[in-house]
Amino acid sequence: MPCPRTVISLLVLTALLRLPAVAAADPVPPADVLAALIRQNDTQVSVWLDGLPPRAASPREASRLTKLVAAAHAQTASRHYRDSGVRALLDRLVATLATRQNADGSFDAEVAAGNPQSPPDSGFALRHLALALALLRADADPAAAPARAGLERLLDRGAFILRTGGVHTPNHRWVICGALAQIEALAPAPANVARIDDWLGEGIDQDRDGQFSERSTIYSSVTDEALLDLAVALRRPALLEPLRRNLEFTLLNADPDGELEHVSSRRQDQLGREPRRLTAYYVPLRYLALLDRNPRFAAAVARLERADLERLTDHVAEWMLWPELRRPLPAPAALPDDFVRHFPDSGLVRVRRGAVSATIFGGGDYAAHRDFSSGLSTNPTFFRFRKGGAVLDSVRIAPSFFNLGYFRSERLDVSPDGHAWLLAQTQRAAYYQPLPAEARRPGGDYPLTDDGRFYSKMDFPRRPRDEKSLTTRVAVRERPGAPGEFELEISSDGTAGIGIVVELCFRSGGSLTGAAPRAGEPDTFILSSGIARYAVGGDTIEVGPGVASAGGRIGNLAGEAYSWRGGLLRAEGVRLYLTGVTPFRHVIQVR
Repeated sequence: MPCPRTVISLLVLTALLRLPAVAAADPVPPADVLAALIRQNDTQVSVWLDGLPPRAASPREASRLTKLVAAAHAQTASRHYRDSGVRALLDRLVATLATRQNADGSFDAEVAAGNPQSPPDSGFALRHLALALALLRADADPAAAPARAGLERLLDRGAFILRTGGVHTPNHRWVICGALAQIEALAPAPANVARIDDWLGEGIDQDRDGQFSERSTIYSSVTDEALLDLAVALRRPALLEPLRRNLEFTLLNADPDGELEHVSSRRQDQLGREPRRLTAYYVPLRYLALLDRNPRFAAAVARLERADLERLTDHVAEWMLWPELRRPLPAPAALPDDFVRHFPDSGLVRVRRGAVSATIFGGGDYAAHRDFSSGLSTNPTFFRFRKGGAVLDSVRIAPSFFNLGYFRSERLDVSPDGHAWLLAQTQRAAYYQPLPAEARRPGGDYPLTDDGRFYSKMDFPRRPRDEKSLTTRVAVRERPGAPGEFELEISSDGTAGIGIVVELCFRSGGSLTGAAPRAGEPDTFILSSGIARYAVGGDTIEVGPGVASAGGRIGNLAGEAYSWRGGLLRAEGVRLYLTGVTPFRHVIQVR
């Protein structure tokens, strides 16, 4: 990969104190973007000169810092260019990493992760170190020779674990391949490419929607970055195609402020406690905006560079090393903001009406696997709604039926008239009759078997069952003649007298009116009738009418199978409850 030194005028850098506040679709000149990234990186490097942050104890984080310190040392426009103090910091980081590298070339993951001698965590770290070495080689400062030699040793030893080590999640394959591609650009070896081809031979795990198999806003961006590394470093443009498809999917799942829809994820971001943003996809977006002259990607990049430039500092190294990124963007086109899009493989629907966005979800994994585990999509949220700064983060339903927990749709269908999205789940439980005579054991010692709710030495499969069932359905419609307003028609039938709780949770930061506070629970309200309004600044979401019944008990909504494991599924924010009893029918307006 070519690594030419980038020279930016100091006059440009001095003049760029703040990017002008203009329309988000108006691209920032590339020289101004790079100058701003250099300035921002200089600021954080100055802080590190006074002391590294505690997170630098992690080899992966120390490697990231090494890359950014190398960028400041090697960039002629940086106020730290070839500075002896920065060089000393760089030497110290490289020396510390050498002491943390295991004999097989690997690094351990962070203590909290508990992954010793981790090939994939080593891949994340070694990618940073490869970029750091490329920056220092391009600058060729004789005084930085010890740092270059130290990085070469780290990468030479690390390449072994990347060529021989294993993985335990889908994206790890591509992390390792991307890191090997960066090493291959610096120190070619047939074994690097052979290992990459081994992993690529499994095929890229992408569905028809453009989602990778983990469906994660975190790990899709990781995979995109790795695919770009492979395509550029190994000159394999075919690997850009899955990247394009994922970026198109991602743009349709981005809210106006760049926050990404997470509800379908199979990983830790599925509950949305730390929302991810479009900034995580910045370098692939810019690269393909330029390569393909893609006006939608160009518009997304222009918005990021206007609104979120401070979040992009970590990519100053790619800007310095890849001349492909430093060209002016093509003319942007308007990003799609008025559409309805169904992603069938994900069980996901996205609706955008300007500042309003809505998500309908029925593609969880619980129906197929009946389990709660890392790697499964089990978020019970079936509807999300946003109007400007006001966010309804989740709508969930919890029947009090044998403590089975939240409604999780078994599918997402389209109504025959095409105007509604249909969700449904049937929950089943049983009372058991005595065992048949031929299955009885005098000692009373029977197999430990699963009832579907719990295990017991009851030999459940051989007992006659008195089954109870409850079917819950939801029809979500955009109100006719009112784009951006929705109806949630909820019904629950089967066993009578079952309490139903509908939980709506708004993101903290606003004020809720029209509902009664629930005694003893802050930020918790009951809507027994009428309309509730949640306001954030000038943006207001209205929901209702309310309904309440003493039979709808607000207790362990997650269910015994979840709470037994100590799982935390409580919606965080301002919670609003509606309650009823089966047979239950109610229509909630959301606008």
